Amino acid sequence: MATKMKAKDKKNLIIASSVIVSLIVVLAIVAIFSRRGEKVPPNPEGTIGNLAGNLNNGGLVCESDGKIYFSNPYDGGALYVMNSDETDCRKLSTAVATSINVTGDFIYYFQSGSSGAAGLGGVRIPLSYIRMHVDGKRGYTMTRNVVVRAQVVVDWVYMEGTADKDHNAPYLIRMDTNGENTETVANFALNPACAVGDIIYYNNVLENHNLMALDTKTGRSSLVLEGNIWNPIYDGGYIYYMAPADGYQLRRYSLSDGTIEILTDEKVESYNVYRGYIYYQTFGDSAYLAFMNTDGSGKTILAFGNFNSISMTNGYVYFKDYWNETSLYHTFPGSSYYEPVNAALEAAVAEIEKQNK
Repeated sequence: MATKMKAKDKKNLIIASSVIVSLIVVLAIVAIFSRRGEKVPPNPEGTIGNLAGNLNNGGLVCESDGKIYFSNPYDGGALYVMNSDETDCRKLSTAVATSINVTGDFIYYFQSGSSGAAGLGGVRIPLSYIRMHVDGKRGYTMTRNVVVRAQVVVDWVYMEGTADKDHNAPYLIRMDTNGENTETVANFALNPACAVGDIIYYNNVLENHNLMALDTKTGRSSLVLEGNIWNPIYDGGYIYYMAPADGYQLRRYSLSDGTIEILTDEKVESYNVYRGYIYYQTFGDSAYLAFMNTDGSGKTILAFGNFNSISMTNGYVYFKDYWNETSLYHTFPGSSYYEPVNAALEAAVAEIEKQNK
C-alpha cells in the first residue's frame, strides 16, 4: 500500500534536486569556458612569436624553448614538433598549419584544412586561427577569418587578413592572447611580421611603400625610410629589404647612421636573415638558392633551381623545392651541403601507417 511522502522528505528531495540541477549548470558553464580555452599568463616585454623572415616565408617553422614547431609537408602540412636537434619528432594536430607563432606554453597558427593523414573518416577542419597548448591539447578558435600573416607582440596577436564579410578590404587587427578584446589597427594590408620590441616595421602599401614604424603601445606610425620597400626584416641594427623598383635587389638600411647598402644585383624572389647569414632565392632561367654574410660578403650558391619557404632556427636552415611541395630540406648555417629532413619524413610515414591500420 502506497504511503504519502512526508513534508520533510519532500522538502529534502526538492533541495537535492535543486543542488543537482545547479551542479549540472555549473559543470556546463565550466565546459563552455574550458572549450574557450585557459587563461594565458602575461608574456615578458619584448616577446615576439616568430622571426620576421620565417613569417614572410609562410610561417611554416618556429623555434621556441628547445623545440621546433613546423608544418610537415610529408604529412600534407600537418603541425608537428621536434627537439631543436630534430629528435623526438611527433604530430600535434591534423590541421594544415601556417603562420606559426609560439610564446610560453602556447602555439598560435592558422589552420586551413586537414592533412593527408587525416583518414577517410576525418572531420572537415574549418579555416580558423587557433591558440593551442604546446602539448597539442586545449585548442581554442581565436577567429574564423582568413589570416594571411600573424605575429604575437607581447600579449597581442596581430593578424593580417583579406577582405571578408566584416571588412571591405585587406586589414590588420590585433586580438589579445586570451581572445577577449579585438581592435582594428589598419584598414589596409599591413604586414606585422617585422616586430622588434614594441615596434612593427612595415612598408606602406596603401600609399607609397615607404618603410614605416608602428608603435604598438600608442598605435601611431612614423616614417623611417622613403622608397619602394618590400618584406622588411630587422637584424643587428639594420632593416633588410627587397627593392622592387630596382629589380628586386636585396638591400639593408642602417637605423643608426641612415646608410643604404646594396647586397645583391640579382632579382631576389624571397629571403631570410638570422644568426649572421642571409639566405635568398633568385628569380630567372638560372635561378638558385644562395647564402652570404649579412654584410653581403662570402656569397655561396647552395643549390641551383627554384626553392621557397626559407625558414631559419638556431641550428638549421629549412627550405622546400618549389616544384615539389612534398619536400623539406635542411642545411647547417654556412654549410654548402643540404639533405632531406629524414626525421620529418619518418614521423609522417609512421603517422600515416597508424592511420591506415
